[in-house]
Amino acid sequence: MLKLSETDTLKRFAIPPGDSPSGSISVFPSSPLDFPAETFVNSLNRREQNRKTLLKWIQDNLQPRIHYGRVHLDEWCKYARAGIPDRCSNFSHWSRPMLFKGGAELIINVLGLTACYPNLYQYELACVHKQEISRVILKCELKANNGTVVAEGSSARNIRDEGSNLNKAIKMAAKSAMIDATIQVSGLTGVFIKTHQHTLKNNLPDIANCPDNLTLQRNRNGNDFSKIQQDKPITSRQKDLIQRIAGRKGMITENLKRLIHDRFNKTLDNLTRVEASKFIQHING
Repeated sequence: MLKLSETDTLKRFAIPPGDSPSGSISVFPSSPLDFPAETFVNSLNRREQNRKTLLKWIQDNLQPRIHYGRVHLDEWCKYARAGIPDRCSNFSHWSRPMLFKGGAELIINVLGLTACYPNLYQYELACVHKQEISRVILKCELKANNGTVVAEGSSARNIRDEGSNLNKAIKMAAKSAMIDATIQVSGLTGVFIKTHQHTLKNNLPDIANCPDNLTLQRNRNGNDFSKIQQDKPITSRQKDLIQRIAGRKGMITENLKRLIHDRFNKTLDNLTRVEASKFIQHING
């Protein structure tokens, strides 16, 4: 019987990574650079070809405004104030392409991955035990069929920024974390951005820089178009923006309600679009 030190198993483990005499993959290489050169080159070529195939599939199957798109960011743009931001042709007012939840789900499905949230149960326990939650931080893991984690993403939400709605904060954090993980596993950082919060410079373009092809015409009854816009109710985006700015300034809900009432003698939901724009300028100044 051979001694234990002379067995083939221990001899193989004694060979340094990358020095396998047969030219095959060595046992437990410590780095991808420790693979044999031919194997490493083949792996690079295969991954490059697979990524090109994935990008071609994304181009053919993902639809703009449904699976990905741009977001109009400049609230002071004349088109945004008129409630028709889609007509703004000033490129600097728009974010870079963003991957939406529907697009991320399609990519995950075609790759055969499953999204899991390992720390979500902690917020479930906190709710059961009636603990106060001010922030939501979720991690998303993309797992293969064998349970291997191939990518991770994370996201955080402040409850006040979501109107003190815990359910909405958790859903928004889960969606953002899944998109983050999808971009990482697919190598799509150069194609999509993870968030649009910091895609514009601090100095937003002035309203006067908008193209002047918006004509305030009169309708059949002779009413001015701008007068009609003053009567339109506040948009959900304006409402969310007001709540986010108030949250950043440490303003609680009661103080925000009191400030709106003192200024307009109304509640937040009853503001018009023009009043909401003026109030955003007031609290953000």
